[in-house]
Formats: sequence, C-alpha cells, structure tokens
Amino acid sequence: MCPLIIAIFVFIFNIFLLIFPQVVLPASREGLLLWFNNVLPSMLPFMIATNMLISLGFAQTLGNFISPIMKNIFKLPGSGGFALIIGLTSGYPLGAKVVADLHRNEQISTDEAQHLLGFCNNAGPLFIVGVVGIGMFESASVGYLLWASHALSAILLGVILGWVKKAPVVLPKGSVAEVSPAEREHTPIKKEPIGKIMGEAVKNAMEAMALVGGLIIFFSVVVALIDAIAFPDDVSLGGLMAGLIEVTGGLNRLAIMHTTPQTLAIVAFVIAFGGFSIHMQTFHFTTGTGIRPMPYLLSKIAHGLIAILVIMILSYIVNT
Repeated sequence: MCPLIIAIFVFIFNIFLLIFPQVVLPASREGLLLWFNNVLPSMLPFMIATNMLISLGFAQTLGNFISPIMKNIFKLPGSGGFALIIGLTSGYPLGAKVVADLHRNEQISTDEAQHLLGFCNNAGPLFIVGVVGIGMFESASVGYLLWASHALSAILLGVILGWVKKAPVVLPKGSVAEVSPAEREHTPIKKEPIGKIMGEAVKNAMEAMALVGGLIIFFSVVVALIDAIAFPDDVSLGGLMAGLIEVTGGLNRLAIMHTTPQTLAIVAFVIAFGGFSIHMQTFHFTTGTGIRPMPYLLSKIAHGLIAILVIMILSYIVNT
C-alpha cells in the first residue's frame, strides 16, 4: 500500500482519537487488561519453552520421527511437524514465530516456510475452549466443538496445500533450499551453554510479548472506533467486522448472539482467519524470511471457509 495512503489513514485515526476520547480510553484499558491478564500469562511460558526447544535442536529430533507423515501428507520436511504441533497447541502468533525461527535456523527453506505458515499459525485450545467457549459462550462443549473444527480445518488445509504445491525453486548450490530435507534433519546443532540458551529465550519472548501487547491495545481501539461509528446496533455484522480486525473483541460481541449453527459458523471463520491484529504480529515475526503476505492471507481465508464447512458438519453430527 502507498505510504501516502497509509499516512492519510493514520492522520484520520489520530483525529478520531481526539474526537472520541470516551471510546478510546476504555478500549485501550480493555486491550491492556486483555493482554496482561490473559495473553501474557498463557503465551509467555510457551514462547520461552519453544525458543529453548528450537535452540536445543528438538525440532530436528522430532522431525526424524514424524518425517514420513510430514513428507507424504503435507509435502514438507519432518522439522515442520514441530511448527504444526506448536501452532495447534499454543496459539497465535506462536506458530508464525516457530516457522520463522525454523527458517532462520536453516531447517526449512523459504518455499517450505511459506507453505508451512499457511496452516500452522492457529488459535490454541486454551483460547478457544477456555476464553471463547467457557468465558464467552459459557459452554465448554461449544469450545471443544470450535476447537475440533479449527484443528481439523487447519489439517485439511495443509493437505490441500500439499496437493497444489508448486515445484521448488532452483537456488544456488549450498543454500538451505538446495539441501535435501533428510540432510537438514540430520545437520548437527551448534552447542551453546544452557544459561545462554535460556537467557536468549526469555529475552526474545519478552520482546515478542511486548509487541503482541502493543498491537492488541492498538487494534482494540480501532475496533472500538469502528464499532461506535459504523456498527452501533448491528451485532452480527459489527461482530464479524470487529473479529476480522481484532479476533478477541469481535468474538466477545458475537457471543451475545444465540448459539446457533449459523453463529458458530461465523465464529469459526473469525477464529480461523485470525484478524489483522494477529496478521501484523505474524508479519513482524516473518520479516526477513522472504515469506510473502498475500499467499498467507489467502490461506487464512481458505482456512476460515473450510472451518465453516467443518463446524456445520460437526454441529449436524452432534445434534443428531
């Protein structure tokens, strides 16, 4: 997007900040509390642990065991299975960070990182079952239904992306993409003192969480302004639009609707898409990797559409 257009939008946003302080301040406070009370304590331990596991070479060790599954089903090296597991268990945006870290550690190529990111950056069960299911819809069963549809649709998307994957680009000899997956999985890991590994893991995790917190607060304000100006009364459309920008705020608004299959379909799409707040976090972590934003965004839209289909089928099975 043209920098001038971005500057105009930011200028208009600043004007709205001055016009609607009664909307901005509560939204900022709500975003801060959301980050401090929910996101930080749930994500920080995962982020520190995954940083350490990657530095210790666990992704490669795991890849040796699940390499046949990753190669045959997803057309990816075994080390990509670590990103898939982390993405399905710990939540946004940790899947993206793991993919970027695997690329920077030369365990996957840029082409493989692009492919992997399309289905490995997902919401975790703690968020879907705990925050959305129990906290918002007051139903653990709804949470498990949403998480099952989310996980299944991510795996289905991974299979589809494996089917349509293009032939790898031929790169200069010696580059990470030129080395075979098998060779990469058995490449020795540089040994580092455990104190240095843990210190770096904590430092990187805290920096990442500060970024996540800032984006949550910023997009909470954006959602509140759009909600107040454009969708003050339309719950479904306003909730959908809010969810496409900042997933938690949008889901919180959708939760006041009746729990029907149609409502769950909208919720499933919003969770799978992730919202632009999550995408900005993702693009930050993947900066410098060569991963392109547009294919990733198209993958998230596809994930949302598949999630709608899956949850409609699961809802029919559960209710019959």
